[in-house]
Amino acid sequence: MPFLRLALLSTLVAAALPAPAQAAPLYVALGDSYTAGPLILNQVGTPIDCARSDNNYPSLTARSLGLTLRDVSCSSATTEHMENPQGPLPLGGTNPPQFNGVSADADIVTVGIGGNDAGLVGVAIKCIQLGTTAPTGTACRDFYNAGGVDRVAAKIEEARPKIAAVLQGVHARAPKARVALVGYPAAAPIDGRGCYPVVPASPDDLAYLNELLIRINAMMAEVAGVNDAEFVDIYTSSQGHDVCQLPPTRWYEGLVPTEPAFPVHPNVRGEADAAKNVIAVLSRPRPVVAAPVAGALRQRRVARRVGPPPRFSFTLDRAATVRLTLNRRVADKRYGAAKSITERTLAAGRHIVSIPRKVLGRRVGAYKITVTPTAGGASGRPAALRFRIAKPKAKATTRARR
Repeated sequence: MPFLRLALLSTLVAAALPAPAQAAPLYVALGDSYTAGPLILNQVGTPIDCARSDNNYPSLTARSLGLTLRDVSCSSATTEHMENPQGPLPLGGTNPPQFNGVSADADIVTVGIGGNDAGLVGVAIKCIQLGTTAPTGTACRDFYNAGGVDRVAAKIEEARPKIAAVLQGVHARAPKARVALVGYPAAAPIDGRGCYPVVPASPDDLAYLNELLIRINAMMAEVAGVNDAEFVDIYTSSQGHDVCQLPPTRWYEGLVPTEPAFPVHPNVRGEADAAKNVIAVLSRPRPVVAAPVAGALRQRRVARRVGPPPRFSFTLDRAATVRLTLNRRVADKRYGAAKSITERTLAAGRHIVSIPRKVLGRRVGAYKITVTPTAGGASGRPAALRFRIAKPKAKATTRARR
């Protein structure tokens, strides 16, 4: 009986104790100054010269949704700083590679990058500088279109594969994470009207800046669509809150800010609007990821004999993690266990792979190579090709004449 009473007491005590709290989902924020929120109060984190605010959109999103935030964004960051350190920063600090913050247990990852690869802030400042002496006309547009080629538009297009590589890098490091690519706002007027001298730039040059913002957002939306990421549009909701508006309507500061914010960057209201859009996207059901498809494998180089490594080509309809395996036929048209050759994350398009010589060795026979793609946890349709390796030809010998 004492044992029974003790067991009953233990059960009652256990039932009365609160259940252990479930850990909040982990949210990792990557990005540049439009993510970090330079000079917006309060500036937090290390290195301090990354200029992260605790009222930037990652912080506001995390507080609203009850997420554990790991913010590794840094002002002036480019896609290069996802895999490489950024520094020296203005106060001498160095921000580690932002990918260091992306771990396999991440549940949500937002990426706000690409504007500095295209040099958009520098372009805006240049337009304003040119506008101080040319408040009418097309000085800025002419400057960047000298020679008949829009150099900024070209840089935006050059950023396309770089942003795609960032998203692929996130998926490789956090396979189960929901990934969102955050666009850029309508910081310039969309109606073609200027506001000289509040912003010393001509109406056409402000229109040119708006065209560039439309262009980079369209490119980013396309990149997100083929790299298993959701695009967060903040351009639409930010219209009418550009640098030409008066406070508190203005969400993006001009060359001389009137409240805590970096020039030509969002103020706290701009960050709040970005957070509202991120929250709206994350509050929707997660999209069902379409399984990737690997196109037909084709042998690129005839290597029917031991020696040269065989090369193959295949296509992907979307970015995916690809696993290449090799089987050798053993008997009765049966193939032995698959041997993994490589596993890597690749972009949509055509790819060429080769089988290392050390994998094949000098073993003749029939083989099968298989490409199996996966994206967002969905296994796609594989592609396979059978080929044969034969014995090398005997070398011809000749006798020297005497």
